[in-house]
Amino acid sequence: MKSVLEDIVNASPAIVFVWKEEDRWPVEFVSKNISLFGYTPDDFISGALRYSDIIHPDDLEIVSEEVEKHLESGDEQFNLTYRILTGKKDVRWVEERTIIHHNPDNTYYEGIIMDITSRKMEEKKIIDGALEMKKALETVINSSPVIVFLWRAEDDWPVEFVSENITQFGYEVEEFTSDKLVYGDIVHPDDIEKVRQGMARCVAEGNRQFTKEYRILTKDGNVRWVDERTKIQHNDTGDVTYLQGIIVDITERKNVENALYLEEKRHEALLKLYAMPDSSIQEIMDYAREQAVSLTESKIGFLAFLDETETNYAVISWSNGKQSSDKAPAESYSIWDEALYHRTPIMNNEYLAEKDTDQKLIQRNLSVPIFEGGRIAGIVGVANKGQDYTSTDVRQLKLLMQGMWNIIQQKLSDEELYQYMEELKRSSEIKSVLSDVIKNSPAVVFIWWAEEDWPVEFVSENITQFGYTVNDFLSGKLVYADIVHPYDLKRVQKELAKRIDAGQTDFNQEYRIMTKFGDVRWIDERTFIKYDEDGKVTYLQGIIVDITERKHANDFMHLQYDLDSVLSSATSNSEVFNRLLDLALRITPIDSGALYLVDDKTGNLDLVTHHGLSEQFVNSTSHYERNSVQTRLVMSGQAVYKHHSELSAITTGKNLRYEGLHGTAIIPIRYQNEIIAALYLSSHSEYEIPDKSRHDLETIAKQIGEVLSNMHKKSSAQKEIRDLQILIDNVKEGITVTDKKGALLYTNKILEKWIRYSADELKKMNITDLYPLRYRHVLDSVNKPINQNQAYSEDIRLHSATGKDIACRVTFKNIKWNEKDCILGIYEHINISATSIHNT
Repeated sequence: MKSVLEDIVNASPAIVFVWKEEDRWPVEFVSKNISLFGYTPDDFISGALRYSDIIHPDDLEIVSEEVEKHLESGDEQFNLTYRILTGKKDVRWVEERTIIHHNPDNTYYEGIIMDITSRKMEEKKIIDGALEMKKALETVINSSPVIVFLWRAEDDWPVEFVSENITQFGYEVEEFTSDKLVYGDIVHPDDIEKVRQGMARCVAEGNRQFTKEYRILTKDGNVRWVDERTKIQHNDTGDVTYLQGIIVDITERKNVENALYLEEKRHEALLKLYAMPDSSIQEIMDYAREQAVSLTESKIGFLAFLDETETNYAVISWSNGKQSSDKAPAESYSIWDEALYHRTPIMNNEYLAEKDTDQKLIQRNLSVPIFEGGRIAGIVGVANKGQDYTSTDVRQLKLLMQGMWNIIQQKLSDEELYQYMEELKRSSEIKSVLSDVIKNSPAVVFIWWAEEDWPVEFVSENITQFGYTVNDFLSGKLVYADIVHPYDLKRVQKELAKRIDAGQTDFNQEYRIMTKFGDVRWIDERTFIKYDEDGKVTYLQGIIVDITERKHANDFMHLQYDLDSVLSSATSNSEVFNRLLDLALRITPIDSGALYLVDDKTGNLDLVTHHGLSEQFVNSTSHYERNSVQTRLVMSGQAVYKHHSELSAITTGKNLRYEGLHGTAIIPIRYQNEIIAALYLSSHSEYEIPDKSRHDLETIAKQIGEVLSNMHKKSSAQKEIRDLQILIDNVKEGITVTDKKGALLYTNKILEKWIRYSADELKKMNITDLYPLRYRHVLDSVNKPINQNQAYSEDIRLHSATGKDIACRVTFKNIKWNEKDCILGIYEHINISATSIHNT
């Protein structure tokens, strides 16, 4: 039986030892399978080797301390793991399991050792892989816009940890971890109390999450907006111990939101100005000046119009209530007149008054000239904004004042100005709920193999925001190229290849991807290229961030600017129609279309402009009768979105496939519940117009309705003026309108025919120029009764261009002409040789 047991032991991987409790542990017994390590039992039994001789020198001290500790503790057994040297001096890991025997005479150990080198190597491989993955993820985080913080739950949040990318705000990690700075030190002074109260409220209510948008100060003093997302950590007793969170720089988003807000305020102001047709010029100026102060967040405002010489202010509006219609020298308002002298906007953010005057109250100011052609028609100024004036303030003032000036010009000349369209609202927001740093971040983390079409080695769980799961990629079901938009794929491949050829280590690019639901999203990719020692690309690591909303916000800001341009620079109806259609064609995927007007008498639809359509197609669709299917679709008042072939089948019945149109929209255009026009819009590339584009098109259609309605009103008003002019020109009496000093403002055709002067020549003359010398007292003699609202008549002679005098009986009457006190003269041709005076 003993022989059998020995054979079993010697055939197993477990080597049996019996050691004495002496220096270096002499061996009393060792099984024959010690040969697995290149030794024989006799090497140890003979005393040539002691057990400590084969323990790795770096581990011997640790093993000795562990054995001594177990002896002193009275343990009966223990386990150890350490390295030994084989007979060939190779290193092997072993696991020792030992029983301690205590006899009165001596102490000895019985134990086994087993080779665990393979297991140790596998563990090392796993640990090295995990460390490499950790390092890669840390690199991605530190290269992303997401800054990670771990704060202690103390006043103003001392920092336990912050990621290295805090450098994007100018700070170093050590400034926080050394307690030189606490987090509260960098929160904007105007926001710190709100942040404190918000965090205190979350803690008091037992919330686990805290979110807040606020401002911080960079190390160089600049202000940046951040979005904080924090997880509140509690200990076993419920006390808050740490705050784990992230901050993301959202300054760009805030700037876009602020720009959109200012645009909306400016258009609200313009709409209010358009609604003031019965107000005086002073009231319009006062309101425009108030809005200039509000739009620029200033405290003081100044607005003045200049005379034709650009040397005198004719009408003035002040924030403090000062106003004057009397002329005043421009140099008397020196804090604003730099813009007049330099003929360009002037910003002064460090103003210091040179004299002890009211100017000492000005800390900073901005003045902008108002142009009419090449002439400066006025100056607008604002002062004492809480922070520096910028180019945004200049733009807002220019656009607001130009709108105001056009309205005043309309009031003075009775010419209609196209109404500004309301702001098309679009806000861009980076939506990110960042819990546990990457999992809920808006930045999706990828690690790609440097192979064709980029197989995915790792992707963060928030890939679900695009409809995909992590397993879709890691299983090999999808490679990254599968989700890149087909139209962008070649460009993305070329860009990556170009960067690799140049030996670059990082780059970023914007392109589109397809979600699992078929939607198209714009993303910003930031990629880091990893090379091996030989310079070969091994893998790519990076992040993608959804920037679709930002794209739309920028597109709509450009669109709003173009809408302003349509109203301010178009010179004809056809040009306005073309520009309005062009705005609709900028909405993706629309690339062709037509604008139709509803004839208010017949109810027919008539095409007024088109783009991207063949002549044959236009000829077939340029007119629809009132009872046609197309017209009835429009008059139903509902937007229709179909494939073009479907619409053709239910409307014309004509085969229009030659045009190659797919997704099509028919959008009625209303004004005050009346359908006045329609947009027919199509895409040659997309089979369906997406919901996002539909919303944008219908918003534009509403604004077009207001423009078309104003054009119709202007046309009607002009027709009435023409009819009245024809009536006046066909009466038998001559008619003049003069100011109180006799300057001719208007003459009708009959009078011009009598005296042989043209209308342009007469506008440069005084009425007394038409009287012989003996009648030039008339104007002075009639002013007094005219001012008493009495009519005055006199027989008089008019001097013609040919030198012939025309005998007339003139009746003068006081009237208002363009809101000014003027004199109406009605001249009746008489046949007398002498002149007598008759007072009535």
